[in-house]
Amino acid sequence: MGRSSEENFLAKSKVPLFAREATGLVRRLGLLDQFIVSMAIINITGGFVLTMIAAPFFFPGANMIEVFALGAIPSMAFVVTYSILSAAIPRAGGDYVWTGRILSQRLASVMAVTILFGAIFAGPAFNAWYFVAFGLAQLFFSLGVVTGNPGLISLGAAVSQPPLGFIISMLFILAIIIIGLFGIEVYRKVNKYAFAIFVVTMLVFLYGLLSVNTNTFVSSFDSSMRSYNVTYSQVQGVINTNPQLATFSVWNTLLAAIPFGFLTYSGFNFNTYLVGETKEVSRTIPRALFFAVMITLVSLVVLTAITYSTLGGAFVGGISYLFNTGALSSLPVQPTVNLLISLATPAWLGFLVNLNVSLGFFLVALSYFMTFSRILFAMAFDRILPEKIASVNDKYHSPHFAVIIIGIFTFIFATMIWFAGWASAYLNTSLAEPIAYIIPGFAALLFVVVKKDLFKSTVKGLPGWLSGEVAGVPVLSLGGLAVVLIWGFAVYSLLFPVTSYQYLGSSAPLAIGLTIVLVVFGLVLFEVSRLYHKSKDAIDILLASKEIPPE
Repeated sequence: MGRSSEENFLAKSKVPLFAREATGLVRRLGLLDQFIVSMAIINITGGFVLTMIAAPFFFPGANMIEVFALGAIPSMAFVVTYSILSAAIPRAGGDYVWTGRILSQRLASVMAVTILFGAIFAGPAFNAWYFVAFGLAQLFFSLGVVTGNPGLISLGAAVSQPPLGFIISMLFILAIIIIGLFGIEVYRKVNKYAFAIFVVTMLVFLYGLLSVNTNTFVSSFDSSMRSYNVTYSQVQGVINTNPQLATFSVWNTLLAAIPFGFLTYSGFNFNTYLVGETKEVSRTIPRALFFAVMITLVSLVVLTAITYSTLGGAFVGGISYLFNTGALSSLPVQPTVNLLISLATPAWLGFLVNLNVSLGFFLVALSYFMTFSRILFAMAFDRILPEKIASVNDKYHSPHFAVIIIGIFTFIFATMIWFAGWASAYLNTSLAEPIAYIIPGFAALLFVVVKKDLFKSTVKGLPGWLSGEVAGVPVLSLGGLAVVLIWGFAVYSLLFPVTSYQYLGSSAPLAIGLTIVLVVFGLVLFEVSRLYHKSKDAIDILLASKEIPPE
């Protein structure tokens, strides 16, 4: 029997289809490790603090208890989809690898480039800024106010601005790069111990909320803010004159559920980029993802309910909105929930509350580094990127060049956030990520149709519900459809003025333009690499879509 054109091409090639016959990565991550990765990226208290700032700004009057509860619903679609695909194709690089094998290597290249650019902004670079602007600044400022130390108050204001805050962010990124270079074993240990401290201080965060009553908070707030000519009644008075801030809006609550309720959970599935280093994937990943969503749901609802009861729902959302629209410009730092709590509690307790928030941002950035570096690694393993990027350190089993590249871009993006403004930096790139993540949704939806044989050999043999069907339709297809609809609505909500406040607004043309540039760059990158390897190595990297990479 004659050989196919693909077999003939491979027979004439000067190098193997993939960078080498084995990845060099080791399977060290168990259920607890992967659960911690998901929880680290979610960052319950940090996500809570940020969402309590952002949602009232873009969707005034949103009831955050309901927003967080509704956000868990779409998250379950990702539990289903990413659990099944991780078990079916357990390779480093996660949805990049799945997309390339189910749809095409071209689309995988587009998805990877767009995710890396958009998510690096939302990931390590932003968290390097959050660490300072929403953690350390509040820590020093509140400690100075409570103890009457003007030096600490000035330090709190100073670290929230360049150059001091910028320098701290750069050192923060450097520390994470060093940890990443030491590989998965060092990472899992650092992550485990740091997460243990995070959990303890999160309980302190909760205790701080419970220890404060409304009267105590109002008195402490007025006393602390006296020198800034801000009082509780003054802020509440301004809020009461604006109906959008003074009352909860069902409409804005529903609209905020996908962009903010869901995004508070989002990223928990990034642990699937590490499935090539995970043990018993079909058992580990589904449990890690499910438990992460459920624990986050309960935690967010409890934190928000207590915050509303203690501090006042309209006040928390309103003061954030007023500060970010310039109406409270006299305040030197963001009036975050952790700051408000620390003003009304003993110095030691407030210190631990703010330490918890800072540590949460460290955990997010560290996990982003480890997960995103595996996308670069997988692209290089498929020869879309230079083979050198797929190199693994023999001693630490770390894709060190991929880690360094992520670090370089994080330095660049963090610099832009500090000096170009966080809001503009986020809005100009926020369209890229949801568009990119629609692609693996389509891969899951269409898998059973476009790659029947591969579906049968990878998904059909999975245990339990992972290979299940509903009315003859694979559970994976239903999960993929949900993922497409969720990210599709996220794109819609970014582009169209669903409230009187446009989400992207004037940033929309630039955000669209950047996304188009990234899509084109992803296609050009693939075609240039393909032509290069055809001429140099006599190999067509498009053929990688027909094979699952070696372990």
